[in-house]
Amino acid sequence: MIVANLYGRGEIKEARRNAGVVLILTAIISIFLILLTILGVIPLLKALNFNRGIIERGQVYFYIQITTTALTAINVVFIGLERAKRNIKLIIMMNIVVALIKVILTLLFVFVFGLNSIEWIAVTTLIAQLSLTIFAITVMFNKNNIFKIDLKDLSFNKKYIKEMIKISIPVVLGRFTFSFGKVIVNYLATVYYGAGAIAALSITYKANLGVGVISSSSEEVETTLISQNLGNKNPKRAFKTVSVATIYTMIFTILGAVLIALLMEPAVKFFISKPTEVTASAMEEYYLKIETAKELLKFEILSILANALTNVLLGGFYGFKLTKISYIVNIVRLFIFRIPILILLYYFASDIGYKVVGLTMALSNIFTAILLGVFFLIFYFKNKANNFIHYLEVA
Repeated sequence: MIVANLYGRGEIKEARRNAGVVLILTAIISIFLILLTILGVIPLLKALNFNRGIIERGQVYFYIQITTTALTAINVVFIGLERAKRNIKLIIMMNIVVALIKVILTLLFVFVFGLNSIEWIAVTTLIAQLSLTIFAITVMFNKNNIFKIDLKDLSFNKKYIKEMIKISIPVVLGRFTFSFGKVIVNYLATVYYGAGAIAALSITYKANLGVGVISSSSEEVETTLISQNLGNKNPKRAFKTVSVATIYTMIFTILGAVLIALLMEPAVKFFISKPTEVTASAMEEYYLKIETAKELLKFEILSILANALTNVLLGGFYGFKLTKISYIVNIVRLFIFRIPILILLYYFASDIGYKVVGLTMALSNIFTAILLGVFFLIFYFKNKANNFIHYLEVA
């Protein structure tokens, strides 16, 4: 945001200096979170009486997730710089390439190497983000880049640094909290319904045909357009951008969800290997995996729709520099909605068995989308009542 404003005012040299500061701060925060994970997560899991097997798997999964979060933070800086240059086409292409890398790696891991655990799904995301990070660093340090990072020529302006921290910390903490919450949810689901439920859930993540890239791409474009409109002192158009982005995102996500529903069985079968020995018990287990994954994929479709709305609304808040909402949303989604719902359904809806896991994910995502929608409507009408004067003054 700061770099974009400086660039918009024609202060290219100052924008370049602050771009370097943003990158350094992001790297420091990422390293801190990785160290915090290594030193604090395992003792915490032991304190919560997690069994050794869950701790070992949770440790690996969480290390992968937090490293991915660190790389994503660097990528967000790069995308922000490209957004400042209004390079929307490149941003969209990067989102598509990252999604394609994840799909291709998933296919390789499952069908070539036989690696289909939830940890390996996380590895696909890690590699995809790492690929983007390598590209980002190459571009950011390229001499032909208008925002070329020069570590010898940085501008440590206290005012800018304070604003950078204020904007970036909530987003990073939100991702960190969400990753940690996943470990707890996976632990509870494994204890309640066995490792098979988590394995089936991981299949649904692979079989969703990458529909999530629609909302992530829309979020990036939306944030860019909002920033531009606020820079032009046109807050009404900035708010209109959110409504237009929401409509288009939901239309395309619904179409994607319909496609998943139509291709549900072949998509699920595609990610489940047939048994090498065709015995009655092996085939029974094979078909049980298919049915379990199909049932959970139905709930995943609801989550995809809810998450699409959540992402586009978060993009709106990011555009208005209200990044704290990301941290709040992830806290609420996990510790107010997801974990309590999973525990309650286990005790009061035990008759539906493993479906509780999918239902929990869907309900927590739907409630989060509704809550975020309410937040944004309050935010909109509050500004409308004041004739958007705040954004006319600060733009």
